[in-house]
Amino acid sequence: MLKRILFLLVVSLVSGSLLYAQVTTAVLTGDVKSNTREALVGATVIATHLPSGTKYSTVSRTGGQYNIQNMRVGGPYLIEVSFVGHKAEKYENIFLQLGEPFLLNAELTSATAAMENVVVSSRRNSILNAGRTGAVTNVGTRQINQLPSISRSLNDITRVTPQANGASVGGGNYRQNNFTVDGSDFNNSFGIGSNLPAGGAPISLDAIDEISVNITPFDIRQSGFIGSAINAVTRAGTNTFSGSVYNYFRTEKQRGDQVEASKFIRPTEEFKQYGFRLGGPIVKNKLFFFMNYETENQPKSIQNFFAATAAAPYGSAANIVRPTADSLNFISQFFNK
Repeated sequence: MLKRILFLLVVSLVSGSLLYAQVTTAVLTGDVKSNTREALVGATVIATHLPSGTKYSTVSRTGGQYNIQNMRVGGPYLIEVSFVGHKAEKYENIFLQLGEPFLLNAELTSATAAMENVVVSSRRNSILNAGRTGAVTNVGTRQINQLPSISRSLNDITRVTPQANGASVGGGNYRQNNFTVDGSDFNNSFGIGSNLPAGGAPISLDAIDEISVNITPFDIRQSGFIGSAINAVTRAGTNTFSGSVYNYFRTEKQRGDQVEASKFIRPTEEFKQYGFRLGGPIVKNKLFFFMNYETENQPKSIQNFFAATAAAPYGSAANIVRPTADSLNFISQFFNK
């Protein structure tokens, strides 16, 4: 009996770790009602992702409510809602955000109703999303392309979140962040470096489609009880060929070498980064491809201190050390005999 209990405990712990939410898609939700405010059960809802031709469909259930999970982020989407005996409605230019349900309530007019007057009215949509769980900041492709970046890391993107200071979100430690790319964990639990994730950039910014920063996710599976949830999804091919080629470089000459009257020696610095991306259709509306390549070269000086010489004695500069070049050469020649 004890063995069975231990076995069930181990299974529950393992399954619990595997059940952490992988926020990689978007959600479309809402209800379908007639112009008389009657809930329409069995109405058909079809969502088409226009760039790729991907279609998602469902039918409304009790109360006219519907829900479509696992949709591609971004857009534009074309939403078509239809029901027997009612005029179909279309909703265009719908954009879905990562990890945030998009609420779309459809109202269908009876096809037999005679309309003598047509009244067009508008109202301001609420800036509050009832489906949002926690303080969320979404950064899409357009914002990623427009934001200036120094390190070309995700830290340069998460800074648009008002509650974030680099990798520290909501005043917490960066080790507490639950960071995923396409659902795969890239957590920096050991605190290796300050950038996300782990002081490096295994995923090029040019391959990122959208980033979602959830400060206080109510769904504890997204953050493991503490910390924020930072989720990113990569680009995918569409029906349109698109690509880019980029090159970034930096040297010590782009840094200053003087503060008021004090002048200092700039250590040699070299940074080169270049890459490209390309995506498009293989079979239109069915099969796509996307590729990205990026490389970075940044040689660094191992030693920035120099031995003292007659021309540059000890104390003449901050990087001139006490041992003289002659004494170090004598020791080197002695050991090389």
